[in-house]
Amino acid sequence: MKFSANLIAVTLVLFFLASCKKSVEPSWKSEAQASLLVDVAYGPDPKQTMDVYLPPNRTTNTSVIILVHGGSFIGGDKRELASQAKYLAASGYAVLNVNYRLVNSAGLYNIPRQKQISSIKISDQVADMALAVEHALANAQNWVVSKNRVAMVGHSAGATLSLLYAYNDVNSNKVKAVSNLAGALDLVFTNVPNWQSYPPYLFEAGLRFTGVEVSLESKTAYENISPLFVANEKRPVPTLNVFPQNNDVAGLPKQDFTTFRNFTDKLNGLKVPNEFVFVAGADHVFSKTDDWQLILDKSVDYFNKNLK
Repeated sequence: MKFSANLIAVTLVLFFLASCKKSVEPSWKSEAQASLLVDVAYGPDPKQTMDVYLPPNRTTNTSVIILVHGGSFIGGDKRELASQAKYLAASGYAVLNVNYRLVNSAGLYNIPRQKQISSIKISDQVADMALAVEHALANAQNWVVSKNRVAMVGHSAGATLSLLYAYNDVNSNKVKAVSNLAGALDLVFTNVPNWQSYPPYLFEAGLRFTGVEVSLESKTAYENISPLFVANEKRPVPTLNVFPQNNDVAGLPKQDFTTFRNFTDKLNGLKVPNEFVFVAGADHVFSKTDDWQLILDKSVDYFNKNLK
């Protein structure tokens, strides 16, 4: 597969710009209030915390959703999805709204480049997803929820991390379905003409994301953080792909309809169960309340069908 000449701008600039634009907090409220455990630690780092929403009248068959915020891998916080977590809990799911360690963004835009390797890379964030899942399974009995019916919902960078975990060998049938809400699917950007001419901070970001410089020789490192390449037949995790019509933040191309259709074609070729949802008029952050309610309802419906 060949990549367009603007892919580096799309995957990185798009996400940096999107991180500055927060989604509008939905106005809908859950009628049935869930019990809330705040800042539950799932690892030793201060960022490795989760808010746990436990719906009333739950049983050991109550399904679990791990909810993952976006923020370009360098920012964001679980508080941004608090209303979404409440809504999912009102739909009868236990919800783990997680924070995770962030890639270092200090001096990212400095000229000349710092060429600084971040102590936290995208691979470490995927490891945080694994820790959060293990914490859910270890506490299922105490929380009176299922340890066999676990799904993930991620937005933007959080969707990318959810997909990378779901398709990873570490997910040995633990997470059984995933909902991708406008995630970055393809972070490979060297197989294009004139890729060397892009702004320095994009190459700095690539180095921090992966630990290796952007180069023709490092293509594999960038494939390893791209769900389009990581998807495989060994981990056929049912996947809901939600694409907002206006996913071209600041008018940038790619992360577009074609990219998502390519991903769908890849999953179909691998015989990975999947469903594609096109949200007309929606932007990258689903800034309208109705859009959030639509995509959360779609996610719940998909999980109801696929969590067995």
